[in-house]
Amino acid sequence: MARSTSSTIGKFLLGLLVAVLILVLVAEFGLRWFVGKELRDGFRAEAQEQGTTLSEDPTIAFGATPLIVSAVRGVIPEVEITTPSTLSITQGELPEINGSPAAHVQLTDLRISDPDNPVAAHMVTSTEVPEDYLLATVQRSMAEQQSGTEGVGALVQGLIRVTDITANPAGNTLDVEFTDGAATLNLTPVPVDGQLTFEATGASLFGFDLPEQVTDMITRGLAESVTDQSGQVRIDSFEVIDNGARVVVSGDNLNLNSIAGSTSAVEQR
Repeated sequence: MARSTSSTIGKFLLGLLVAVLILVLVAEFGLRWFVGKELRDGFRAEAQEQGTTLSEDPTIAFGATPLIVSAVRGVIPEVEITTPSTLSITQGELPEINGSPAAHVQLTDLRISDPDNPVAAHMVTSTEVPEDYLLATVQRSMAEQQSGTEGVGALVQGLIRVTDITANPAGNTLDVEFTDGAATLNLTPVPVDGQLTFEATGASLFGFDLPEQVTDMITRGLAESVTDQSGQVRIDSFEVIDNGARVVVSGDNLNLNSIAGSTSAVEQR
Protein backbone atom coordinates (compact mmCIF):
# COMPACT_ATOMS: atom_id res chain seq x y z
CA MET A 1 0.00 0.00 0.00
CA ALA A 2 2.81 2.41 0.94
CA ARG A 3 4.68 1.52 -2.26
CA SER A 4 1.53 2.20 -4.32
CA THR A 5 1.05 5.56 -2.60
CA SER A 6 4.69 6.58 -3.20
CA SER A 7 4.42 5.56 -6.83
CA THR A 8 1.27 7.65 -7.23
CA ILE A 9 2.88 10.70 -5.61
CA GLY A 10 5.99 10.25 -7.79
CA LYS A 11 3.93 10.13 -10.97
CA PHE A 12 1.96 13.17 -9.84
CA LEU A 13 5.11 15.20 -9.14
CA LEU A 14 6.66 14.12 -12.45
CA GLY A 15 3.49 15.11 -14.28
CA LEU A 16 3.42 18.44 -12.43
CA LEU A 17 7.06 19.09 -13.34
CA VAL A 18 6.40 18.31 -17.00
CA ALA A 19 3.37 20.61 -16.97
CA VAL A 20 5.42 23.43 -15.41
CA LEU A 21 8.19 22.96 -17.96
CA ILE A 22 5.66 23.08 -20.79
CA LEU A 23 4.14 26.26 -19.37
CA VAL A 24 7.60 27.83 -19.04
CA LEU A 25 8.47 26.89 -22.63
CA VAL A 26 5.17 28.26 -23.89
CA ALA A 27 5.65 31.45 -21.87
CA GLU A 28 9.24 31.83 -23.14
CA PHE A 29 8.17 31.32 -26.75
CA GLY A 30 5.24 33.69 -26.31
CA LEU A 31 7.42 36.39 -24.71
CA ARG A 32 10.03 36.20 -27.48
CA TRP A 33 7.31 36.27 -30.14
CA PHE A 34 5.64 39.28 -28.47
CA VAL A 35 8.87 41.30 -28.22
CA GLY A 36 9.73 40.47 -31.84
CA LYS A 37 6.25 41.50 -32.95
CA GLU A 38 6.52 44.81 -31.08
CA LEU A 39 9.84 45.52 -32.80
CA ARG A 40 8.45 44.71 -36.25
CA ASP A 41 5.29 46.74 -35.70
CA GLY A 42 7.24 49.73 -34.38
CA PHE A 43 9.68 49.59 -37.28
CA ARG A 44 6.85 49.42 -39.83
CA ALA A 45 5.07 52.37 -38.20
CA GLU A 46 8.24 54.46 -38.21
CA ALA A 47 8.91 53.63 -41.87
CA GLN A 48 5.34 54.55 -42.77
CA GLU A 49 5.65 57.91 -41.00
CA GLN A 50 8.79 58.63 -43.02
CA GLY A 51 7.08 57.65 -46.27
CA THR A 52 9.45 54.72 -46.88
CA THR A 53 8.86 51.01 -47.44
CA LEU A 54 10.41 47.88 -45.93
CA SER A 55 12.15 45.30 -48.10
CA GLU A 56 11.93 42.82 -45.21
CA ASP A 57 11.06 42.65 -41.51
CA PRO A 58 13.61 43.35 -38.77
CA THR A 59 14.73 40.39 -36.65
CA ILE A 60 15.64 40.14 -32.97
CA ALA A 61 17.39 37.41 -30.97
CA PHE A 62 18.13 37.14 -27.25
CA GLY A 63 20.87 34.52 -27.00
CA ALA A 64 20.70 31.37 -24.87
CA THR A 65 19.55 32.92 -21.57
CA PRO A 66 15.78 32.46 -21.07
CA LEU A 67 14.02 35.77 -21.60
CA ILE A 68 11.72 35.08 -18.63
CA VAL A 69 14.74 34.91 -16.31
CA SER A 70 16.16 38.08 -17.86
CA ALA A 71 12.85 39.90 -17.38
CA VAL A 72 12.81 38.96 -13.68
CA ARG A 73 16.42 40.10 -13.20
CA GLY A 74 15.86 43.26 -15.24
CA VAL A 75 18.90 42.60 -17.48
CA ILE A 76 19.04 40.82 -20.84
CA PRO A 77 22.62 39.53 -21.34
CA GLU A 78 22.51 39.50 -25.17
CA VAL A 79 20.33 41.17 -27.76
CA GLU A 80 20.98 41.01 -31.50
CA ILE A 81 18.89 43.13 -33.87
CA THR A 82 19.02 43.28 -37.66
CA THR A 83 17.06 46.03 -39.40
CA PRO A 84 16.53 46.37 -43.16
CA SER A 85 17.20 49.57 -45.07
CA THR A 86 14.41 52.16 -45.16
CA LEU A 87 16.59 54.64 -47.01
CA SER A 88 14.82 56.78 -49.59
CA ILE A 89 16.51 59.60 -51.49
CA THR A 90 14.45 61.99 -53.59
CA GLN A 91 16.31 64.11 -56.13
CA GLY A 92 15.49 67.78 -56.53
CA GLU A 93 17.18 71.13 -56.23
CA LEU A 94 18.52 69.58 -53.04
CA PRO A 95 18.18 65.81 -52.46
CA GLU A 96 15.84 64.74 -49.66
CA ILE A 97 16.99 61.92 -47.38
CA ASN A 98 14.43 59.81 -45.51
CA GLY A 99 14.90 56.63 -43.51
CA SER A 100 18.18 54.95 -42.63
CA PRO A 101 20.52 52.26 -44.01
CA ALA A 102 20.33 48.62 -42.94
CA ALA A 103 22.05 47.87 -39.63
CA HIS A 104 23.18 45.00 -37.43
CA VAL A 105 23.13 45.84 -33.70
CA GLN A 106 24.61 43.78 -30.86
CA LEU A 107 23.74 44.78 -27.28
CA THR A 108 25.34 43.42 -24.13
CA ASP A 109 23.68 43.54 -20.67
CA LEU A 110 20.61 45.52 -21.66
CA ARG A 111 19.01 46.91 -18.49
CA ILE A 112 15.21 46.91 -18.77
CA SER A 113 14.23 47.52 -15.15
CA ASP A 114 13.03 50.96 -16.32
CA PRO A 115 11.07 50.19 -19.53
CA ASP A 116 11.07 53.88 -20.54
CA ASN A 117 14.87 54.10 -20.34
CA PRO A 118 16.56 50.90 -21.53
CA VAL A 119 20.34 51.16 -21.14
CA ALA A 120 22.89 48.90 -22.85
CA ALA A 121 26.20 48.31 -21.07
CA HIS A 122 27.83 47.91 -24.48
CA MET A 123 26.68 48.24 -28.09
CA VAL A 124 28.31 47.46 -31.42
CA THR A 125 26.56 48.50 -34.64
CA SER A 126 27.56 47.76 -38.21
CA THR A 127 25.87 49.54 -41.10
CA GLU A 128 26.49 49.94 -44.82
CA VAL A 129 25.94 53.38 -46.34
CA PRO A 130 25.44 53.44 -50.14
CA GLU A 131 27.05 55.84 -52.59
CA ASP A 132 23.82 57.75 -53.27
CA TYR A 133 23.43 58.48 -49.55
CA LEU A 134 27.00 59.79 -49.32
CA LEU A 135 26.45 61.92 -52.43
CA ALA A 136 23.19 63.37 -51.11
CA THR A 137 24.73 64.27 -47.73
CA VAL A 138 27.69 66.01 -49.39
CA GLN A 139 25.44 67.96 -51.75
CA ARG A 140 23.25 69.12 -48.87
CA SER A 141 26.23 69.96 -46.67
CA MET A 142 27.89 72.02 -49.43
CA ALA A 143 24.68 73.94 -50.07
CA GLU A 144 24.33 74.75 -46.36
CA GLN A 145 27.96 75.86 -46.05
CA GLN A 146 27.86 77.91 -49.28
CA SER A 147 24.88 79.88 -48.00
CA GLY A 148 27.19 81.64 -45.55
CA THR A 149 29.96 82.38 -48.07
CA GLU A 150 30.34 85.70 -49.86
CA GLY A 151 32.41 87.28 -52.62
CA VAL A 152 34.74 85.41 -54.98
CA GLY A 153 34.73 82.35 -52.71
CA ALA A 154 30.98 82.01 -53.11
CA LEU A 155 31.27 82.38 -56.91
CA VAL A 156 33.96 79.69 -57.18
CA GLN A 157 32.09 77.30 -54.89
CA GLY A 158 28.86 77.91 -56.78
CA LEU A 159 30.52 76.83 -60.04
CA ILE A 160 31.99 73.69 -58.51
CA ARG A 161 29.27 71.08 -58.09
CA VAL A 162 29.65 67.57 -56.69
CA THR A 163 27.88 65.33 -59.23
CA ASP A 164 28.91 61.82 -58.18
CA ILE A 165 30.68 59.76 -55.51
CA THR A 166 32.19 56.38 -56.38
CA ALA A 167 33.49 53.87 -53.84
CA ASN A 168 36.92 52.46 -54.72
CA PRO A 169 37.60 49.48 -52.40
CA ALA A 170 40.96 48.67 -54.06
CA GLY A 171 42.36 52.09 -53.15
CA ASN A 172 40.23 52.47 -49.99
CA THR A 173 39.02 55.84 -51.28
CA LEU A 174 35.79 57.64 -52.00
CA ASP A 175 36.24 59.34 -55.38
CA VAL A 176 34.31 62.59 -55.55
CA GLU A 177 33.43 63.78 -59.06
CA PHE A 178 32.95 67.48 -59.80
CA THR A 179 30.89 69.09 -62.55
CA ASP A 180 30.09 65.86 -64.45
CA GLY A 181 33.67 64.59 -64.54
CA ALA A 182 35.64 67.83 -64.89
CA ALA A 183 37.69 66.82 -61.84
CA THR A 184 37.92 64.02 -59.26
CA LEU A 185 38.99 64.27 -55.63
CA ASN A 186 40.15 61.10 -53.83
CA LEU A 187 39.22 60.89 -50.15
CA THR A 188 40.82 58.35 -47.82
CA PRO A 189 38.91 57.70 -44.55
CA VAL A 190 40.98 58.06 -41.35
CA PRO A 191 39.22 57.07 -38.10
CA VAL A 192 41.17 58.50 -35.13
CA ASP A 193 40.18 58.19 -31.46
CA GLY A 194 36.54 57.43 -32.26
CA GLN A 195 36.21 60.28 -34.76
CA LEU A 196 36.28 60.23 -38.57
CA THR A 197 38.31 62.45 -40.86
CA PHE A 198 39.28 62.23 -44.53
CA GLU A 199 42.58 62.88 -46.27
CA ALA A 200 42.06 64.56 -49.66
CA THR A 201 44.47 63.99 -52.53
CA GLY A 202 44.86 65.14 -56.10
CA ALA A 203 42.20 67.24 -57.78
CA SER A 204 42.46 70.13 -60.20
CA LEU A 205 39.84 71.90 -62.28
CA PHE A 206 40.76 73.51 -65.61
CA GLY A 207 44.44 73.25 -64.66
CA PHE A 208 44.02 74.87 -61.23
CA ASP A 209 44.02 73.14 -57.85
CA LEU A 210 40.64 73.06 -56.18
CA PRO A 211 40.28 75.78 -53.54
CA GLU A 212 41.06 74.51 -50.07
CA GLN A 213 37.67 75.63 -48.80
CA VAL A 214 35.98 73.32 -51.33
CA THR A 215 37.87 70.22 -50.16
CA ASP A 216 37.26 71.26 -46.55
CA MET A 217 33.52 71.52 -47.21
CA ILE A 218 33.38 68.04 -48.73
CA THR A 219 35.48 66.29 -46.09
CA ARG A 220 33.54 68.06 -43.33
CA GLY A 221 30.21 67.13 -44.91
CA LEU A 222 31.12 63.45 -45.22
CA ALA A 223 32.49 63.23 -41.69
CA GLU A 224 29.43 64.97 -40.23
CA SER A 225 27.01 62.73 -42.12
CA VAL A 226 28.65 59.60 -40.70
CA THR A 227 28.79 61.13 -37.21
CA ASP A 228 25.10 62.08 -37.41
CA GLN A 229 24.14 58.50 -38.30
CA SER A 230 26.39 57.15 -35.54
CA GLY A 231 24.89 59.23 -32.73
CA GLN A 232 26.55 59.18 -29.30
CA VAL A 233 29.10 56.47 -30.10
CA ARG A 234 32.68 55.91 -31.27
CA ILE A 235 33.50 55.24 -34.90
CA ASP A 236 35.66 52.10 -34.79
CA SER A 237 36.12 51.58 -38.52
CA PHE A 238 35.12 53.01 -41.88
CA GLU A 239 35.75 50.56 -44.72
CA VAL A 240 35.20 51.41 -48.37
CA ILE A 241 33.31 48.54 -50.04
CA ASP A 242 31.62 47.99 -53.40
CA ASN A 243 28.95 50.67 -53.92
CA GLY A 244 29.46 52.37 -50.56
CA ALA A 245 31.09 52.08 -47.15
CA ARG A 246 30.76 49.87 -44.07
CA VAL A 247 30.80 51.70 -40.76
CA VAL A 248 31.28 50.00 -37.37
CA VAL A 249 30.54 52.01 -34.23
CA SER A 250 30.42 51.15 -30.54
CA GLY A 251 29.55 52.69 -27.20
CA ASP A 252 29.12 51.98 -23.49
CA ASN A 253 26.24 52.67 -21.08
CA LEU A 254 23.98 53.95 -23.84
CA ASN A 255 20.35 54.96 -23.34
CA LEU A 256 18.66 53.46 -26.41
CA ASN A 257 15.85 56.02 -26.40
CA SER A 258 18.37 58.88 -26.54
CA ILE A 259 20.18 57.24 -29.45
CA ALA A 260 16.93 56.65 -31.32
CA GLY A 261 15.93 60.27 -30.80
CA SER A 262 19.21 61.69 -32.05
CA THR A 263 19.25 59.37 -35.07
CA SER A 264 15.68 60.05 -36.14
CA ALA A 265 16.43 63.76 -36.04
CA VAL A 266 18.99 63.35 -38.83
CA GLU A 267 17.14 60.72 -40.84
CA GLN A 268 14.83 63.31 -42.38
CA ARG A 269 16.73 66.04 -44.19
